[in-house]
Amino acid sequence: MKLTFKSRDWHNWMSVILAVPLLVIGLTSLFLAHKKELGLNDIDLTAAVAWLPGYRPATMKQAGPEVRASLAGADGREWIGTQNGLYVVADGRAQLVPELAGTQVRGLAQAPWGVVAATREGIWVERADGWRRAHKGDAWNASVRPDGSVAVAIKDMGLVTSRDGERWKPDPALAEALASLPRAEVPGERVSLAKLMIDLHTGKAFLGKEAEWIWIDLFGAVWVFLGFTGLYMWWRMQTKRRDAARNRAGAQGAVRA
Repeated sequence: MKLTFKSRDWHNWMSVILAVPLLVIGLTSLFLAHKKELGLNDIDLTAAVAWLPGYRPATMKQAGPEVRASLAGADGREWIGTQNGLYVVADGRAQLVPELAGTQVRGLAQAPWGVVAATREGIWVERADGWRRAHKGDAWNASVRPDGSVAVAIKDMGLVTSRDGERWKPDPALAEALASLPRAEVPGERVSLAKLMIDLHTGKAFLGKEAEWIWIDLFGAVWVFLGFTGLYMWWRMQTKRRDAARNRAGAQGAVRA
């Protein structure tokens, strides 16, 4: 048997195979550029993606809880915040809080009016009827102040405080104090090689944080365009080959007749 290397066929098949990753990269880039506006963090797809190898239940359970925060409550209960949920420990046994299952808990605080959890999906407060989200945002580092209020850091918003767990607002005194700092006393952002690579990839190095979505949208759209057009051209080529083969077969049959 003689093996022949047909570069055009190899090129065509490799283009088809790579078209799928191009589409995935392009579409996910567009979604990631606008994840806040689309509210992607609030959409739970755990059950829908369980068929993927990286999200199989057995694989995900093997990792175990990664502790991020802890709190000894005033009532004797102990709270453990993890990468994938909040647990309450009582009588030596840990129990998952259903409302925060799968949520990254980064900070815990005991206020006079309840326990506060700073999570990736916002600020959560424990009430008599259970846990509920009191404020949206990427939250960090909950702490109790001497006056009984709780302060939580929100990404891209700064520090927000509340005296009752219902109404959260920026702390004007702290914002004014930080704004009064001389620029010479404010450390500049450190740019490591790893950060430079990320910022070059996302376009932040060229357009800044506020406009990096333009870079991501542009190249995401290009990847999607290349993926779709590649698949279309392959389909057209296969269709032409099929039609040509049928025409040849029809012509040969007519000659024989």
